Amino acid sequence: MSDTPQTPPAGERIWNFFASVKLSFTLLLVLAVTSILGTLIPQKESLSAYVQAYGETGTRVIQALRLNDMYHAPWFLLLLACLAVNLVICSLNRLPTTMKLMAKDPQADLKRSPQTQESFTLAGAPSSHLERAQALLQKTVGQVTAGQTDKASVLFAQKGAWSRLGVYVVHLSVIIIMVGAIVGNIWGFAGRMNINEGQTLDSITLDNGQQRPLGFALRLEKFAVSFYEGGSMPSEFRSDVTFLDQGQTVMQAVLRVNDPAEYKGVDFYQASYGQNVGRMEVNVVHGGHKHPVQLEHGRWVDLPDGAGKAILLEARADIHMGEVYHGPAARIGYQVEGSEPMALTAFKAGAPFPARGPVSFEILDLATVQYSGLSVKYDPGVWFIWVGCTLMVVGFFITFYCAHRKVWVRLAPAGKDRTKVELAGSTNKNRLGQKRLLERLGAQMQSKSGE
Repeated sequence: MSDTPQTPPAGERIWNFFASVKLSFTLLLVLAVTSILGTLIPQKESLSAYVQAYGETGTRVIQALRLNDMYHAPWFLLLLACLAVNLVICSLNRLPTTMKLMAKDPQADLKRSPQTQESFTLAGAPSSHLERAQALLQKTVGQVTAGQTDKASVLFAQKGAWSRLGVYVVHLSVIIIMVGAIVGNIWGFAGRMNINEGQTLDSITLDNGQQRPLGFALRLEKFAVSFYEGGSMPSEFRSDVTFLDQGQTVMQAVLRVNDPAEYKGVDFYQASYGQNVGRMEVNVVHGGHKHPVQLEHGRWVDLPDGAGKAILLEARADIHMGEVYHGPAARIGYQVEGSEPMALTAFKAGAPFPARGPVSFEILDLATVQYSGLSVKYDPGVWFIWVGCTLMVVGFFITFYCAHRKVWVRLAPAGKDRTKVELAGSTNKNRLGQKRLLERLGAQMQSKSGE
């Protein structure tokens, strides 16, 4: 017969691994360290910013480990999932013992002989005090179970057995919060939207630079900014917006700093403002001829005489280049069919710069429009967070301020027509409160008897 211990099944080994308290501490420590890294390393910055701060080698490490977007990295979400599984299994391992303590038969407790904590005598036989003692115990603690021994009458009562579940409520709250974080990281998004007055947009620019459709549109009706008297510091800036769904107006709102609007779970925050070039009129110089054309942001325009097409990339109303040039400037995208697009620089007519490319552009006029910078966020896990935080507060209150208390009252003959009363109790926390409860119960019993 072999003395070699048998290896537990794989399922049991996995269960025991996740039931380990050491695993809980390890995961919490790792999450704490990585959260510090996520605070020290700027998140979602441009590649050039990381190269400048950490060098090329450091940047490659940061990108490989996803430390530039750590809270969305698969390994970080895996850590959260492991901690959630660990909490669930630890709770399930200990829950049966807790349920047995809560459901324990009072008759079993009645037979116990706990250490006496309060003792005094009353005039009269035990039977004359039994009913009053039972009434006081029920009022002070809860439902009373009565029993009889050879020499004494015993009363038992308990309250707060449910308070043993407080720690499980806290565990559940942490799990719900982590589920909310995972849901928000996977299905949520955050980005920005710079929108001109009168413009309608149906997508945003994410933090990684990609465009994401909203599934509805937003139109900026009006933007207004006011300043503190005698200064250039804005006191308030606001956006009057209209939400459109399938081309129909569904909601109107006013956005202010710290006063966002929400539609279909997407939150819009007032973040910034500025001036955009909304329209620019240029002369297209091609083949010795000039043709006036209007260019706009985000829209290709066909040029006359088959000269190609152009789009306004960016423009500034006024730049200073010393004594060489002072006036508007713009970058214009240009493309001839069948060729790669190129970027050309345009200045006002008469600028002392040679033309480059098959065509050149002369700025005739440009109009600026006020834009509003909106921060956009969608977090489907936020309700999990709220529910989890609420449960956590409830769980901590139960854990720290509620206790499972048990009280025994023993009435035995003391000779010469007197009764000896012994009070005993037990609690899983707040022993000082338990002692005061017994003292109060004893004082009430003695005052009721007139002693």
